[in-house]
Amino acid sequence: MSSSLHTLATSFLSAFTSLSSSQHISLRSPTCTHIFAPASLSIPPKTNSDFAAHMLRLQEILIRFPVTAKEIHVNDEKRQAVIWATGRPDFREEVRGNEEKGDEDWEYTGEYIFMLDVDGEGRIERIVEFLDSKGTERLLGMVKRARENLAARKEDSVQV
Repeated sequence: MSSSLHTLATSFLSAFTSLSSSQHISLRSPTCTHIFAPASLSIPPKTNSDFAAHMLRLQEILIRFPVTAKEIHVNDEKRQAVIWATGRPDFREEVRGNEEKGDEDWEYTGEYIFMLDVDGEGRIERIVEFLDSKGTERLLGMVKRARENLAARKEDSVQV
């Protein structure tokens, strides 16, 4: 089973690269819950449909979000995989706006721990995602700024 859990873990990570909601959901049980930690970030848990909608919203501002494993640990007995990873969002050029800040202001590498609980059919039934709380606050600011730039761009195109 170790190899199947390891394969599932790497498939889980690769789904972030394309931001494919269908690829993510295909790995999950119908009742999968995605929980975010620490609680201080106040990110509510996501069902499969919540997570799919989240991926669609990210596609508006990101080209991809490759997440790379630093380590993957498998526990066959408990049907769990734990992944320590880093991720780098690639923001779309059009959402970066015409700001005076350079490209380095849009560079971010986050650190993540994913705990995957897998059911007897080999599908993920629970995800606990630990986020770098300090880094995530910066990323959320970048996402907010990207959404504002996108909205302004859409407004400008309507006025023309």
